Amino acid sequence: MKEHAQENPVLYDQDHLFHILSQSPIPELRDRANIVKKYGVCPVCEALGENTEHKPAYDCPDCGYPTHCSEKHYYMGLAEHKEHHCDILRQINEDDHDLRSGRPMREFEFPSTQGFDETVNMANWDMFFYTRSFPSMDSDRSMRHVSKLLTYPMSIGQLLHESCPYKYGEQITKEGMRSIAALRTILYPGDRLTNGASPAFNTETINIYILGARAEATLPSHIWLQLSYLFPATPFHLHFVGPDALAPKQKPHTESVHERLIFTYNNAMYHDYHETIEKFDPFTDLFFLFSPGIGYPDARPSWKPSIAKALETKCPIFITGFSEADIMNDIKAVEQDHANEFDWLLKPTVNEFRSLKRDVNLMDLRQTAFANHSIWGIRGKRYDVVHDPAHSD
Repeated sequence: MKEHAQENPVLYDQDHLFHILSQSPIPELRDRANIVKKYGVCPVCEALGENTEHKPAYDCPDCGYPTHCSEKHYYMGLAEHKEHHCDILRQINEDDHDLRSGRPMREFEFPSTQGFDETVNMANWDMFFYTRSFPSMDSDRSMRHVSKLLTYPMSIGQLLHESCPYKYGEQITKEGMRSIAALRTILYPGDRLTNGASPAFNTETINIYILGARAEATLPSHIWLQLSYLFPATPFHLHFVGPDALAPKQKPHTESVHERLIFTYNNAMYHDYHETIEKFDPFTDLFFLFSPGIGYPDARPSWKPSIAKALETKCPIFITGFSEADIMNDIKAVEQDHANEFDWLLKPTVNEFRSLKRDVNLMDLRQTAFANHSIWGIRGKRYDVVHDPAHSD
């Protein structure tokens, strides 16, 4: 009897992941090479001040990307390319082919609901995967794949969790501890068991306002469910807000994706969306901005009123960036635009739950970054009432 062909045959194994991008068996990756050739820059042309219309056309045989306008310029810039960029681009090349290789992606078989008596450690990716009973991550490549997907929900979850990797007095300020402690009173109800048996669920919902939502708004719901599983007693409502939160022609909407997880999508600017919310509560509401680019000149004017509205709520605001330089650029803009209007909650620090997979700028292959590499947090300033005996009755 003739064996049936596999429905999804493996295109190539782990030893044959490298391909020249423009000759890749994957149409999507050939298209990627075409984008570089159409919009990219030749670094040697740029260094020599030559015509920047000379686009990358020569494929590097070691990383597979079109990196220079000609073979001559490739060898002129080879030392720089080899030292700083080639290995990184080859890793990205192989990772992207692995994702499309047709092999069984065991690392994406995520665990579901955890028991109330199970303890999760959020110290870092390794401890999280181990204590949450994820499939064994037997390679750095698997770690890169999974962290790329989970960096958004876990960047939030780590700050709310009782095993948060950041320490009070080091990264977390006094005001930060106050804000996080307020949220944890909802996330960790005092009595987890009722009559010694049944879990005690919260009726109060944690609202997470994700401003300027882009990639995080397109993640499948089962990725965001990993956040819910960390806090099985508490319902979550994620608000994806911003011009890119919805695909073209989609209308704002709310949907229940799980009994304890609701999504709302709205493509309004946040300062407009803000007016539709009846009230905010620092015990149940927080904001997250994933790599918003607040400090970029083109984006700064539109972010200013949105940040002002978020600060008015006195709820925590956490912000990530692609690098230390990226977040320092954002911090500088916020400090200038909202001087004396906020308290620090989380000092700028490397995000333990950053993506371990690099993203590459196809318009300039020299620029690569890790999503959510760094993180910081603020909140609208609270003014404590001070008793003045001189004005007492």
